[in-house]
Amino acid sequence: MTETGIIRELDWNLTPSRIQSSADAAISEAKKRLDRIAQTTLKVKSIAPLQSFEEVLASLAEKISPFVFLKNVSTNKAQRDACTEIEKQGKKFINEIWGRKDIYEVIERLEPLTDSLNPEEKTLLVKTLDEFQHRGAALDDERRMEFLEIANNITVLESDFERVLSEITTKVLCTEKELDGVPPDVYESLEKEGDAYLLPLDYPVSVPVIKYAKNPKTRKRMQIALLRRGGKENSERLQDTLALRDRQAKLLGHSNFAEYQIRRRMAKTPNRVFELMNDLKDKLTPLNEKEFEILKELKSKEQGIPLSEVVLENWDIFYYHEMLMREEYAVDQNEIKKYFPVQSVIEGVLDVYQKVLSLKFEEQEEPNVWHEDVRGFRVTDKVSGNLMGVFYLDLFPREGKFKHYAVSSFLNRRVKNRKCLLPMCSMMANFQKPTRSQPSLLTHSEVVTFFHEFGHLMHAITNKASYARFGLSGVLRDFIEVPSQMLENWAWKEEVLTLLSGHFEDSKKKLPSELLKRMIKAKLLDIGYFQLRQVFFSLIDLKYHTDGAEDTTAEYVKLFKEITGMEIPDYTTPDAGFGHLMGGYAAGYYSYLWSRVYSEDLFTKFEEAGFMDVKTGLEYREKILAPGGSLDPDEMVRDFLGRESNSEAFLRSLGLGKK
Repeated sequence: MTETGIIRELDWNLTPSRIQSSADAAISEAKKRLDRIAQTTLKVKSIAPLQSFEEVLASLAEKISPFVFLKNVSTNKAQRDACTEIEKQGKKFINEIWGRKDIYEVIERLEPLTDSLNPEEKTLLVKTLDEFQHRGAALDDERRMEFLEIANNITVLESDFERVLSEITTKVLCTEKELDGVPPDVYESLEKEGDAYLLPLDYPVSVPVIKYAKNPKTRKRMQIALLRRGGKENSERLQDTLALRDRQAKLLGHSNFAEYQIRRRMAKTPNRVFELMNDLKDKLTPLNEKEFEILKELKSKEQGIPLSEVVLENWDIFYYHEMLMREEYAVDQNEIKKYFPVQSVIEGVLDVYQKVLSLKFEEQEEPNVWHEDVRGFRVTDKVSGNLMGVFYLDLFPREGKFKHYAVSSFLNRRVKNRKCLLPMCSMMANFQKPTRSQPSLLTHSEVVTFFHEFGHLMHAITNKASYARFGLSGVLRDFIEVPSQMLENWAWKEEVLTLLSGHFEDSKKKLPSELLKRMIKAKLLDIGYFQLRQVFFSLIDLKYHTDGAEDTTAEYVKLFKEITGMEIPDYTTPDAGFGHLMGGYAAGYYSYLWSRVYSEDLFTKFEEAGFMDVKTGLEYREKILAPGGSLDPDEMVRDFLGRESNSEAFLRSLGLGKK
């Protein structure tokens, strides 16, 4: 059967009152439909109640999810505030739904039908029952109500934590002299106060300052400002949330929250994650120590102080890393980015993905967007000719916008009445804005980021599941990064970089081959430290969610030094800006390194067949991307590779394995 593809219409210009009334109506309608499901009689011997329940959730998300997304991108504060309240209201209602014992018992009665269901229906039943149990529906009434109250309190804490980070307006004042070494295009278009530029904490400004400012005091001030994001109030929110999560886990009979979360993921137990992270720590620490000695030599030479007296500070690492890159490998990111104007990168990346995944992208002439900078694209399957969905690119920072890089799939694919409601999703990025004198230019690491985030878009768009539950948000947390991480490898291939590079002053000038070779040689420079940081983020997350922490800031500072050897400046609150812990990655940050094991292994098939091989790309699309969350990841990987996955390619990617 071929479903008719439908692009749903959205209105991004609703007033706060209209947003509220729309959400209220959606919740009211969902309640009525849920009550009818709860009255299902014992005579029903089909999965109709399960499908009705799934459709209620999908219809509700169709109304609420775009508002949750709008909270992250709207320029209208009143609109953002309204959407923030809707997010809390919606999440609380979802908590209530999953805590309903009457509906759980209706769905539970369908278990005897399991063997008669098709694979996708069977997975839907199993995952729905598991979700009810995971959310406390099977508890006795007293504990069930306690679980629901805790879940609602966590919802508020998480929302407030994220809101504080997205609303940050802190500025660091620096004169042109204090910014010596920083490319002028980073700051020259910013507002001034007297002779000082007002530097926001957005990545396109803060990162170059930390990487290139010759004055260590300037780097220190910017680093400290970043480490103070969220402040004591967010630290307290995190502390409170950890205690509530621990109580939730114990109500369901688990030792801690990490065990409660990870049991449903690929890793299965926290111990398996600890083993991977501790093994990596042991392998990477000697590398890190050697790297620090080299960076200390650079600092000694630059500052004119004896090597024995050199202390590497937190704000030194990236600065001397870039210096070493220039001196040892003749790789200067500020020169490289001149070859990557954002428009050229977009066109090149689109070309690569269209070829490898057998897709066709068509830019919309008048896209339905929330800001004038945003671009929209329709996606068609080259194989079938079917429309697959719409994605948006929202690439530049602005006040009130989400500060990091992510993809939001605000409308998942689902089949309803034999018609396919197509997915819609958006990349949210914070690349450097164009200026009067030059276009937006991307460093090579930002090109890698673009490939990564675009991979998430394709994961959402190429989904072929019949139920919205199996969209991007339904993919296991420790597998969801795999497809995007694998696609980062294309950003290191000469054929690809030739395609998407073109000097902003003369587009015919491509990234020189010799420069690319030097970049590849320098790819593992300081890999020990940079990967140990990832190990740290994974372990502090696990420690918070296993042992807890009396003081989350102190625990963060202590463990960071133990793992990386670096001190974090006093009077900062680095835990207060760790958005992942309050934004879906609780007891899940390890997913980035865990996923890397699989992503590097998957890429070996492209290395064998050719990284632009259409047949392999289509097989990847169908076996890894299309199922979404409807299949077991280990089975998908096995099916694609034709064997069990292993860590050999991952270790090689870190310079630790056999060549």
